[in-house]
Amino acid sequence: MIDFNSVFSITKNFSILYVEDDKNFREETCDILYTLFGNVDIAVDGEEALADYQSYYEKHQKYYDMVISDISMPKMDGVELSKEIYKLNKKQLIIIISAHGESQYLLELINIGIEQFLTKPLDINNILTIFYNASQKILESNEEKVDTNIVDLNEEFYWHKKDSLLYCKDSLVKLSKKEILLMILLIKNRDRITTFEEIFNALWEDESYRVTTSTLKPIIFNLRKKLPTQKIQSVSKVGYRLNF
Repeated sequence: MIDFNSVFSITKNFSILYVEDDKNFREETCDILYTLFGNVDIAVDGEEALADYQSYYEKHQKYYDMVISDISMPKMDGVELSKEIYKLNKKQLIIIISAHGESQYLLELINIGIEQFLTKPLDINNILTIFYNASQKILESNEEKVDTNIVDLNEEFYWHKKDSLLYCKDSLVKLSKKEILLMILLIKNRDRITTFEEIFNALWEDESYRVTTSTLKPIIFNLRKKLPTQKIQSVSKVGYRLNF
C-alpha cells in the first residue's frame, strides 16, 4: 500500500489541471488534490479546460504535469478533451475519472493513449496508488528532458554552460568578455563563495596582481543590471556568490 507521504514527496511541486462539472464531486475531490499538489487549476467543462491548458503553456512555457478529467461533461467530454490535448502535447499524462456506467468510453480512451483511470466513488488507497505511479512516470520523463548545460537562474533567466551564454526568455543577453568570464566562475562555484583572488586570476590572468576591488566593481555593477535582482551577493572582504 502506498502511503500519503510517499506520494506527497513527489507531487508537492507538481502543477495539475482538474476538470469536473459536478460541483459536489469536484469540491470533494479538490480537498484531496489541494493537499497533494503544489498548484491545482480547476475547469468545469472540456472547452474551459482546453482554453486553460493552452493559456497555462503560453504563460509558463511548459505544460501541466498532470491533467485529471471526468468523462461526461458539457460542451466537450473527457474523450474529446484528451484528443485535443494530445494534439498539443503527445506526452501529456492524463488521468480519467469514470463512473461505472461509462465503460463504453474506456476502449476508445485506451486506444488514444490513456493509461491511468480512477473510478467513482474514489477510494483513497486507489488514488494514492494511481498518483504515485503517474508521478513516477513524470519523473522519468523529466529526467530524459534535462539538459545538463542549462543552469536556471529563475523562471526567465538561464545560463548555457557549453556556449557560455546568458538568456532571458530565450533571448540572448549580451555580455562583455569579462562579464562572461565572471559568470563562468560564479556558475562553477555556485555552491560556495568565489573569492576576490579567484576572480582577479580568472578575469585578468597574469596581471591579477595589479587589480583591486575598485577595478572589479564596475564589472559587477554592469552584470547585476543584466541579471535577475539579488542574484550576485557581495560577501564583505571575501568575494561574491551567485544566489539560486
